[in-house]
Amino acid sequence: MNANLQSSLVSPPAPWLAPQAVRDNALFTWSTSRVLLRYWQPADAPAMLAALNVDRASFLPWLPWVKTQNKDVDECLNSISKMHERRTRTDPPADDFTLAIIDPATNFPIGGTGLHRIVHAAHEGEIGYWIRPDLRRQGLCTHALAALLSWAFTPQSQQGWGLRRIHIRCAASNLASQRVPCKLNLREEARLVAERFVNTVGWEDTLVWGVLAHEWDIAAMRLN
Repeated sequence: MNANLQSSLVSPPAPWLAPQAVRDNALFTWSTSRVLLRYWQPADAPAMLAALNVDRASFLPWLPWVKTQNKDVDECLNSISKMHERRTRTDPPADDFTLAIIDPATNFPIGGTGLHRIVHAAHEGEIGYWIRPDLRRQGLCTHALAALLSWAFTPQSQQGWGLRRIHIRCAASNLASQRVPCKLNLREEARLVAERFVNTVGWEDTLVWGVLAHEWDIAAMRLN
């Protein structure tokens, strides 16, 4: 091999691994003046149910699971148990970490988010989000997403996730969901034509936004 070519090759990074603190539900949190991000706990089941029951129809058709799942406290408890199983899985390594958005004043959940579909080799994950219907249009979802980006990009040595890249995907006609990455001025990277099927809508384009760790100001919770 040409010596110059060989010297220009860069070894890929080691695969991303979930931080050890992922198993410590009590301490692995991220807080701001408006929200606390942490794992869902069994005690949250009644509040999860209450948040969804405010207006289940308002989540459709974008979150179809709301129509058929988490219809009572026992189902919410089961969902929370499955979240725990997914994030503590070791073989294959966990790639789904669902989080509650907590009102720090009341300690009640007001929505959900998380780091999903993590690609370990690329140190990349996807963010999803929802907010309780009667608390929408208050900037809470945008604030929570900004907080999660800061947490995701914080090194694991500083109680963060240590990820390199985050992306967000949503259906092209889901205008409410689109407003969140747009308000944060994230880079719109792709439009995948007729990429997903949405019940009652049909085949939908998917819009994709992305941001890299070095582009994000962790302390200010915004782009550099």
